[in-house]
Amino acid sequence: MPEKLQHVLILAHPGHELRIHHWLELKKPRIYLLTDGSGGRHAARTQYSRDVVEAAGATPGAVFGDIPDTVWYDALLAGNSDFFVDVLTRISIDLAGAQGVQIVSDAVDGYNPMHDLAYAFGSVLNTLMKTTNGGRKQLCSAAVPDVAGAVEVEVQLDPVARARKMAAVKAYTPLADEARQILDRDPQCFDRELLISQHFDWRTPWTPEWERIGQERVANKVYDKCITYKENVQPVVQRLASESSRIRTLAGT
Repeated sequence: MPEKLQHVLILAHPGHELRIHHWLELKKPRIYLLTDGSGGRHAARTQYSRDVVEAAGATPGAVFGDIPDTVWYDALLAGNSDFFVDVLTRISIDLAGAQGVQIVSDAVDGYNPMHDLAYAFGSVLNTLMKTTNGGRKQLCSAAVPDVAGAVEVEVQLDPVARARKMAAVKAYTPLADEARQILDRDPQCFDRELLISQHFDWRTPWTPEWERIGQERVANKVYDKCITYKENVQPVVQRLASESSRIRTLAGT
């Protein structure tokens, strides 16, 4: 583990790194992408993100867009918590020996279950590394606008950094429509980048927006079954937390 590694970024989908493109250039994190961004209907976006990450001087981690979205969703619906524990173990082993690391993840936003689970991965990993990361607070990069949280870091982009970010977004063709929508909702996203902190209690009852939409699609016979927070996501997070001691031993953290 290189001594210079000070930041770890855990994201649900390829492309989320564009939200904090200049931060990548400044901090050179090791980046973990949980899914390949295919969504079950499209091609994987992994190579686009690999190009962005490497051009920014950051490093792809051991889990980097190699698992299709459908595999994650199937594991959630099947209650296969072993799958999630295995992925967390891979990340923990990849970070064995890291000292003073700042964990940054997607934020809990209720927009997509994988966004929320990326936060959970970051939270459990931060706990696993608490003896070596100096007690740093987990920070978040919101994948969508208007996510609740306290602003902890604000990075202002100068014209040159802004131009590089705009070029990276433009080259990421699978996300062209989504990028336009985000720019419409958050016109300043090319001028400044924010990291926030959150304090989400996984024990609290919750009906996220992605669950409400899923239930509507089941009612309209688009889906046979939808992922729910209580039955699918919450138990996985509880299992990840309960396995922390065993994973710490395996990873040597």
